[in-house]
Amino acid sequence: MRPSLTSRVGIFTSLCCAVLFLSACATTSRTEKNIESRATARWHAILSGDLVSAYQFLSPGYKSSVSLNQYQRKILLMRVKWKDARYMESECTKTTCNVKISLDYALYGALPGVKSFEGTQTIEESWVRIDDIWYYVPDN
Repeated sequence: MRPSLTSRVGIFTSLCCAVLFLSACATTSRTEKNIESRATARWHAILSGDLVSAYQFLSPGYKSSVSLNQYQRKILLMRVKWKDARYMESECTKTTCNVKISLDYALYGALPGVKSFEGTQTIEESWVRIDDIWYYVPDN
């Protein structure tokens, strides 16, 4: 006995939905691995003092208004020294991503009588996808 046309259409529709669902999961996983890799590489460059490499992770729009020298100066004049950075998680759409990073830091000269203060903070970074490459978009 052959399945009816209705049941064959139902089976075909179910298979199509399953394929679409699985491909969407693969795309999301690939995006998360890509953004994790980019965010981790950016922080590795900052922590190692390679600000030229860190600058390359910035969005083209930001780089059009802030030169490499201005960026380096801004980072080097901060009273904070980052000690470690760990990727935590991300929430992404096709073109934007919010990434959570856990930062260990030391803050110097912030409080009278206190040479330094060490702590850990979770920050949220904004990333944008341009021509299939993820770029960090600073707040300011």
